[in-house]
Amino acid sequence: MTTIAVICPGPPERTPSTYYRFGQYKDLWREQGVELIFVPKQELKGDAFDVLADANLIVNQKCLLSSGYFERIRGLSKPLFFDLDDLIWCRAKRDYSFLTKLKIGRRLSRWARGVNQVICANSFIQSEFCEQTGVRPIIVPMGLDLDIWLSRSDHLSRIQRGLNGSLDDEIVRVGWTGSPEYHWLLRKLEPALIKAQQLEQRLRFSIHSGVDPQLALNYVFIPWQKGNEPDYVKSLDVGLLPMETGSIFSLGKSPIKGLQYMACGAVPIGNFCGASLDFLNPSNSIRVGEDLDSWTEAIVTIARDPKRRAGLQSQCIRYVNDRHSIGSLGGDLLRFMLKD
Repeated sequence: MTTIAVICPGPPERTPSTYYRFGQYKDLWREQGVELIFVPKQELKGDAFDVLADANLIVNQKCLLSSGYFERIRGLSKPLFFDLDDLIWCRAKRDYSFLTKLKIGRRLSRWARGVNQVICANSFIQSEFCEQTGVRPIIVPMGLDLDIWLSRSDHLSRIQRGLNGSLDDEIVRVGWTGSPEYHWLLRKLEPALIKAQQLEQRLRFSIHSGVDPQLALNYVFIPWQKGNEPDYVKSLDVGLLPMETGSIFSLGKSPIKGLQYMACGAVPIGNFCGASLDFLNPSNSIRVGEDLDSWTEAIVTIARDPKRRAGLQSQCIRYVNDRHSIGSLGGDLLRFMLKD
């Protein structure tokens, strides 16, 4: 059995980044004779280094560890990879101080130049990382388990009826799912959603989150529970994807929510930017501007055009199946890391 040790910010069951970059491949790779072992960075002590020493290959999943840790890990003489799915040298809310930037920059360059290969999630990170370090990562995009994220049979039937032009006045289900920390993005949209609701009676809004955002429009709130997000997304025809465009850190994040919408046949509508442009395009989604009127127009227009909506839904499902399944991406990533 080949063993891959992944140094990570936290256990995959509690750290979405680690789960979507490596954790979800654990069963798939075990079937191919590869065992994944996760070593959270806060546990990097004596026993953890024994685990790393016994592994055949080591991946650092976006942990900017100090020079001491770097030298000790590299001293194990194992193939070493560095993976990142966001701009880890930036801060989400406010910029780092000058001295902290220098420290982070040194660590970033050390890891970039001292591993076998850097891997990243999208072309935005690839470009920014290359500018920062002079090292160009390879891209392995975010993947989804399509046994979990898939459209329901009744939803597929609705899509087919829409493609045939026989879907008339059925309701159009529009929703959003996400953490309460992003409710502010929804609140910015509130006037546009209210106006859309007033203009088109077929619209039905819902929100899935840990806390009800208490918006003024008419909507159904579905509390987050462990494991209920896929079923919620499968209920949607349209998925709202508002983004923060003023933050370089936000521009680098691969919006896994967009892929989840698409896999389940929900058309993403949003002010797409940065990393999201790798996979969201006019054939599978609707891009709007920053003004609220463009949001209202996009939502109302897609509600009134069932044939176009069904066409976009069909393209969403096909796109994710062709390019973002863990079966194909997991196999590609594993072959790449083990090729030496």
